[in-house]
Amino acid sequence: MVLKSLDNHGVDDNLQLTISSAAIEDTKEVSRVLTKSFYSLPEFASWVYPFLQFTISEDLRYRLRSRSPHYRCLVAKIATPNNVFGQNDTTQDGLSLIVVGTIEIALRSPSLWSTCPQHPYISNLAVHQNYRRLGIGSQLLAECEQVALEWGYHETHLHVLDSNDSAKQLYCHNGYQISQIEANWGSLWFDYSPRLFLKKQISVNS
Repeated sequence: MVLKSLDNHGVDDNLQLTISSAAIEDTKEVSRVLTKSFYSLPEFASWVYPFLQFTISEDLRYRLRSRSPHYRCLVAKIATPNNVFGQNDTTQDGLSLIVVGTIEIALRSPSLWSTCPQHPYISNLAVHQNYRRLGIGSQLLAECEQVALEWGYHETHLHVLDSNDSAKQLYCHNGYQISQIEANWGSLWFDYSPRLFLKKQISVNS
């Protein structure tokens, strides 16, 4: 497993990253990152987090155990001397590996009623709040694009809310373009911002 040095902007001069396929034992930490990234609850409702994390973890376990040939969950881990999140993984140097990011890719139809062929669809990109703006999201996207190429596809797709400026900037920076604007009928917190359907043409040299 090749570790990649990050341009970490002063967070840690020795910070290194590795990206690999998720294992069942990663689900607890992956679900923690996903929960904190996708749900911003008021302090009085913080008791909900464990329930959300448990649900996300069980859903992820189900997808991993399905062993679909066209599904992949990737995790980004960093090596640190401190076992910050309770991870048991270690490097040959005795450093702890902690999950700081995740992403999923699978074949999906454009909609439930679509007759169009399935395409590689990226979802659940999340990076721990303490390790954002270090290029981890871009590296996770790049790894997914390589997976799509392995499957024989040259285009990837994803959705993002129009109100999510930081995510839109990330995807735009990585070559994604708006293919369609879709109505959004609300989420848990009644965000009616339109959903943007993005796509990217990829090649072996991209």
